[in-house]
Amino acid sequence: MPEPYLPTILPCSSCGSREQKLESCLPAGHIHEVWRVVCPCGCALTQWAVSQGAAIRLWNRFLGEGHEN
Repeated sequence: MPEPYLPTILPCSSCGSREQKLESCLPAGHIHEVWRVVCPCGCALTQWAVSQGAAIRLWNRFLGEGHEN
């Protein structure tokens, strides 16, 4: 179920794209999905988050720290 408010996803630091998508998976033994932001260029964090909003905040914080994936 989507969250009512999701933060804005910042553009990719590798390619500048604004076409990022939220990706989810259900790990074995878990009952809730985990989420991450993925860019079409393949740039994605290896860390997953427990909600869509948390995944976006993690992505934005990563970009704000000036890291390149």
